[in-house]
Amino acid sequence: MVSFYRGPLLLLSALLIPVAADGSQDVFILQQPSAAPPPKTLPLRPIEWGQLNFISTTDTHGWLAGHLLQPSYAADWGDYASFIEHIKETADEKGVDVIVVDDGDQHDGNGLSDATFPNGEVSQKILMMAPIDLMSIGNHELYKCEVTQQTYDMLAPHFDGRYLTSNVEIMLSNGSWVHIGQRSYRFTTKNQGINIMSFGFLFDFKLNCNNSRVSNVEDVVKQAWFQSAIREPGIDMFLVFGHYPIRFWPEIWAIHRAIRAVHKSIPIQYFGGHSHVRDFAVLDSRASALQAGRFLETVGWLSIDGLEPGKSEHSPDYDKPLKYSRRYLDFNPYSLSFHTNKTLGPDGTFATKNGKKISKLIDEYRIQLNLTYPFGCVPTDYLLEKAMYPGPNSLLSLLEDHVLENLVGDDVTLHGNSRLIFINSGSLRYDMYEGIFTVDSGYIVSPFDNAWLYIPSVPHSIAKEILGKLNSLDYIFMELTTPISRTMMVRQQNLGDTFDINVMNSLISAMSGPKDQEDLRTTGYVTIDDYGMDGDDTPHKPYPLYYLPNAVATKDAFPGDGSDPEATDVIFLDFMKPFVLDALTKINSTTPKDDWKVLEYGGKPVKELIKDYVRGWGTDCIKDMK
Repeated sequence: MVSFYRGPLLLLSALLIPVAADGSQDVFILQQPSAAPPPKTLPLRPIEWGQLNFISTTDTHGWLAGHLLQPSYAADWGDYASFIEHIKETADEKGVDVIVVDDGDQHDGNGLSDATFPNGEVSQKILMMAPIDLMSIGNHELYKCEVTQQTYDMLAPHFDGRYLTSNVEIMLSNGSWVHIGQRSYRFTTKNQGINIMSFGFLFDFKLNCNNSRVSNVEDVVKQAWFQSAIREPGIDMFLVFGHYPIRFWPEIWAIHRAIRAVHKSIPIQYFGGHSHVRDFAVLDSRASALQAGRFLETVGWLSIDGLEPGKSEHSPDYDKPLKYSRRYLDFNPYSLSFHTNKTLGPDGTFATKNGKKISKLIDEYRIQLNLTYPFGCVPTDYLLEKAMYPGPNSLLSLLEDHVLENLVGDDVTLHGNSRLIFINSGSLRYDMYEGIFTVDSGYIVSPFDNAWLYIPSVPHSIAKEILGKLNSLDYIFMELTTPISRTMMVRQQNLGDTFDINVMNSLISAMSGPKDQEDLRTTGYVTIDDYGMDGDDTPHKPYPLYYLPNAVATKDAFPGDGSDPEATDVIFLDFMKPFVLDALTKINSTTPKDDWKVLEYGGKPVKELIKDYVRGWGTDCIKDMK
């Protein structure tokens, strides 16, 4: 059973075309932003084909309709299916192989996945229509028990042994535990005859619902089944994909050490995710790892040459280096059609029958889910890392200065109390762009339904120190086990372990192209990885990047004379509870953590507060487009 959001029907996007009227209600059809390149543009960097090729997506988080206010990422899942189909045809013509992998996290981030119960009931059906070869699980498939069950009931059977969960299990109704997918999958490629053993791992995640369990990767690679699998005879290559960052985190190295202890130089290819970055890492001369960004902004491409199927590892020249090529494709129709050598338009050759069917279905579901119902018009871009905080274009500043003060709790006796309202920056998922703000936009900016908690009447001398303590932590993120801050992700996206963002911005600007070509480049990702900075298919001007605090706080109902209250209610998202209590313990060590009284505050979630505020901006942009 699918539960839809019900409300007035109005289909809107970056382009509105009136087609009918029903009484006083206008009806519109949806079109993607123009797929044509700007009049002046630098040539795209083409993909390089190899003996074995991979297409990769990760952390799609429900963005199957694409980014309707961002032309650089405005393809949809139907376009992606068309792309895959053309690439597979080309591979057959060339006599080489292509494998399509997805590394998990398909929920929480877009209305198409989040506006149903269970979450993903519609989006997963669309997801399965693309010809993906291998898929793994992400942590966002494990937060809610019903989503985990959905994954076991829907995705795992669809992939027929090719949905891999090497370290993730589900508890059945009889109390027994089974792997959600398969632990491993062995296959031989169609054209080159490469015998591949594959695994799909999730990082050591601890916040899963109680109908699932995640075993530590370090432990799993020591288990008998894994040790037996890597010793099977006749393997030409290992493919290890899944939901773990390919840099900084220990999981990939635990797997690599385990395989290398048995096979000193067999080719190993890794694909990762979770940290939402474009990246390519070289582990050794015959092992590499690719990570393909986030939110369907990116399609990852990797090609390998130098594989010798059937050749013994004991041959004298077996360990010669492999040749790799990688690309990060901007997810728009122009880019995808360019790399398939197909044309766009009504009479074009790019969109396949299946691709058109998927795109049509996405539009239909968006209507049924009412995702395009407008709340108002955003007057300018409000950004996360791409805008200075505090500042006029900072989304955090918008919430801190204008939105959070509108939170109203359930207990009327608390109204008028002085209060400090805290949110963590990780509770905001994506930027808010100029233009129409819809039901879908609310899910995009803040998909989480965290409840509000509060501690009553905290002495102000203590409460005022909480924000400093929160921002002195390495991170406050949506997963407690994530030892990487939002700013750390920004660093990794651009310069690996370089820590000065000002230096990083200057260096990228200097390296990303001649000044006389600046007008020919749109703003976008400029990725620096282990092979340099020519991996992005589209030459871009780099996004500016700025540090974000872990948390911000709004003062509300403080004395009008500018003085401080004796005490204030401290209000925060439920996710932040352990961090706030730890901060209080550090500030006032004489009060044990458990002695602070934490109560339910009530009130609307962040996305609803944002919607209410956007209503105040009016709907003039919608009237202008009619």
